[in-house]
Amino acid sequence: MVKVSAPEKVCIAGEWAVLEKGNPLIVASINKRIFAEVKESKDEFIYITIKDFGIQKLKAFIKNQKLFFEKKLTKEEKQHILFIRFAIESVVKYLGKINSFEITTWSEKTSSVSNEKSTFVGTGTSAASTVAIVSGILKFHNKDIKKKPSKGKIYKLSAIAHYLAQGKVGSGFGIASSTFGGIIVYKRFDPSWLIKKINSGISFSEIVAMEWPDLYINSLYIPPNFDLLLGWTGKLSSTTQMIKKMNKWKEIDGAKYRKIIKKISILIEKIIVSWKKEDKEKIIILLRENENLLKELGEKSGVDIETKELSLLSNIANKYQGVGKVSGAGGGDCEIAITFDKDESKKIINEWSANGIEPINIKLSIGGVKEES
Repeated sequence: MVKVSAPEKVCIAGEWAVLEKGNPLIVASINKRIFAEVKESKDEFIYITIKDFGIQKLKAFIKNQKLFFEKKLTKEEKQHILFIRFAIESVVKYLGKINSFEITTWSEKTSSVSNEKSTFVGTGTSAASTVAIVSGILKFHNKDIKKKPSKGKIYKLSAIAHYLAQGKVGSGFGIASSTFGGIIVYKRFDPSWLIKKINSGISFSEIVAMEWPDLYINSLYIPPNFDLLLGWTGKLSSTTQMIKKMNKWKEIDGAKYRKIIKKISILIEKIIVSWKKEDKEKIIILLRENENLLKELGEKSGVDIETKELSLLSNIANKYQGVGKVSGAGGGDCEIAITFDKDESKKIINEWSANGIEPINIKLSIGGVKEES
């Protein structure tokens, strides 16, 4: 039996722009983890248990490198097993053949700062789950998951699975964060190249061994006194649906779209320079500019990136020498705040709580995917 875990993430800067070629994003992994336990099956079937959704030992089998189920799944079950199905198929296509197994997944509970109650928040659960599943099955088949080259393979297999499961949208930065951990700069792979390679019929092992055009992943040093806060609005959002809506606006008014995206991309490059110089004041100023550009993108596209609740989180953080901004696609879910002063962080947390916003207990997770004892 093997047990692995992968961290979830929050985006610090560069969301939306990262969907376009060559644009950088800064993302941080956090100490909320998804776990996957894999053990030998009692027979030739695969059994899937997803504790978070109450799915128990769903019976399946592999045929022609595809996962099939013994019973007809409900619409809800199909949605719940979407990412695990693509993750399993990704590994099957990479290894060529797999042994039957039982897999169980579950998430680490997230608690509120104020009352320690468990809360579900959207911080990249599907990406972390995909990475944990891929890594768990690889480890079950005696493949290394610790070394840097091995993590590169995990990233690529997980990125393929996640991209296909999302309907060929998304950038894969959550996959990179869950795989490598810490704070990283990420630039998206060329999706058209990837789809062409998959459709060409070459093996996944060949695709994984290739250098992926435009892909860039590099670690950033964590500045002294860096403090990352997370506030939860109580409202979930769908990244996939928001991206589809943005893409429709992009088709209608591509010039305006590209203009804002270019501004964001240039700004993120400036943030990276300031980050490496440990220029804390400049980092805060530039992150506030990033938030303003995201507001502009939302207003012009009609995509509700910064909701009224997210705007409140941001305004409170900005009052206390920090910066608050959308993390990820927006539309609800969470917002982050960054400060370089613990006392200011406490003031932000207190005012968030006073305004009905749940501050969530998080810390940076330096390690990415790992084997658990």
